[in-house]
Amino acid sequence: MSEAERRLETLRRPEARLPGAVRIAAGLRAFVAGDALGVPWEGVPPEAVDRDRLFELPARHGWPQGATSDDTAQMMLVSRLLADTSGRPAAEQFVRRLHDAAAEIRGMGPTTKASLARFAETGELPQPPADPHDGATNGAAMRMVPVGWIIPATDPDRRRALVRELARGTHPSPIAIGAACVVAAMAAWGLEDPNAILAAAVAEVEWLGLPEFDDVRRAADGAWTPPPGGTTLDAAPTAAAVTHVIQASTGAADAMTSAVLLGGDTDTVAAIVGGILGGTSGQDAPHWWSRVAFPEDPEVDGLAARLAALRSKRYRE
Repeated sequence: MSEAERRLETLRRPEARLPGAVRIAAGLRAFVAGDALGVPWEGVPPEAVDRDRLFELPARHGWPQGATSDDTAQMMLVSRLLADTSGRPAAEQFVRRLHDAAAEIRGMGPTTKASLARFAETGELPQPPADPHDGATNGAAMRMVPVGWIIPATDPDRRRALVRELARGTHPSPIAIGAACVVAAMAAWGLEDPNAILAAAVAEVEWLGLPEFDDVRRAADGAWTPPPGGTTLDAAPTAAAVTHVIQASTGAADAMTSAVLLGGDTDTVAAIVGGILGGTSGQDAPHWWSRVAFPEDPEVDGLAARLAALRSKRYRE
């Protein structure tokens, strides 16, 4: 029996601790904080990240100080959709909401834009590509942390089905969906047993059975070397980068900082890491939080309570 399986058996006991709204709210805010920390440095190589200005969240290339990106916008959209549908959304509902909000969202990636353009023209969702590498970018993984927040770690089948449904509207590639599954699994365990986060990532990779995710396993073992040019938009390397910084971190703020220092797609990696680790016990609010521009913050506690209620309901089913 693997480490992840042993922990699953422990969590099936009646005395297992149920994470509450406070921890989900902390994870949500940490996701936003990671996004804002990474926005000023998105697309630059590691050596171009200014460590002395990192926590200023400086304005850059038309992005104001403390701005967040499509990572936060899509994460919030998914969180609201999960709450509004009692955790049973359809892919079409997600795509329609994203399409309606797209004009106000900055920074969406090429795969998402292409899928929304197709939807606007035909009303159809994309089909899985003949080559699984086509469209295998990280846009689905970036928005999938809330699935881990509402599905207990003891129910991987339901979690994976929900991940697929929320991914396929823009990212039907099995690699893109696989990376989203890894992220959701890590987020689920982050709330219930942080010591099992890395084991959960490895267990998900084993379940996927795709060689593109071998680097996730290496990262969990501390044996993966980040690319010198920074993290790309590709889904599997993004999952490896997230695993790498979590494996080497001492806490959420440290991991988000390390994610940005990798360069490349800094906002996405830091946001995902924040969402996974921010709700673990003993985490302080990121010390740069006061500089984050997040007008939706008054909504967070109520939204987190609705998500926590869904998680509680899943435990009882």
